[in-house]
Amino acid sequence: MKTKTKAFTLIELLVVISILGILMGIVGPKVIDLLSGSEKTKMQAILRGWVTQLHQYKSHYGYFPPFLSNAEEGTPINLSEQENYENFMISLKGKTMSDNGAWLEIDIGDPQNPKRKEFHSFSDDEFYIPDNPLSFLRTESPHLKGTASLKLYILTDQDGDGAIEMDETLVDEILESLSSDFSSTEIQNVDREVFRIVYDKIIILLLEDEDLDVRNVYSWNVEKFFE
Repeated sequence: MKTKTKAFTLIELLVVISILGILMGIVGPKVIDLLSGSEKTKMQAILRGWVTQLHQYKSHYGYFPPFLSNAEEGTPINLSEQENYENFMISLKGKTMSDNGAWLEIDIGDPQNPKRKEFHSFSDDEFYIPDNPLSFLRTESPHLKGTASLKLYILTDQDGDGAIEMDETLVDEILESLSSDFSSTEIQNVDREVFRIVYDKIIILLLEDEDLDVRNVYSWNVEKFFE
């Protein structure tokens, strides 16, 4: 006697597919947000690490790296520009990087790091390495990726009053970027005069990295203005 094998009907299959679609619609965005948040947290840890090491640089030499004085207070230095990028590495690493990604010695007396002291040991995640999706510090250098989608800025307290007053152009750029995280009403309610002043001697911000789909990463607490 043959036993009958029960199979799903077309209607039952459609019902199951519909349920799965609904579940993906609910769970999918949460998973994406979680992954994005994880990368953002990692970026913030890297930026804050740089700030800490730059403070150590100042404790050692008595001043921040000279290239950071090339702009007026409130106007950011763009770390994705080749010259700034190289000076930044020399300042923290005491070395520079060749086109093939190898670390090279610098001359003793280089103005950015006269004693060639290493304040920070850069990890692979802080550079563009092929097939490494977490690396993000990219410049025009041949061994690193282009910078069209990278907005990475650094500012210092130039007048020594213990605070950095960002210029209006940068404030506009930050608030425009934050519009992806907060409503237009929340953005409009921000007190610009308070927002533009950061009580620190050095700050770093990553406004956007399209390649990693990460934006609005700051070395200081920006979220407090929207609580």
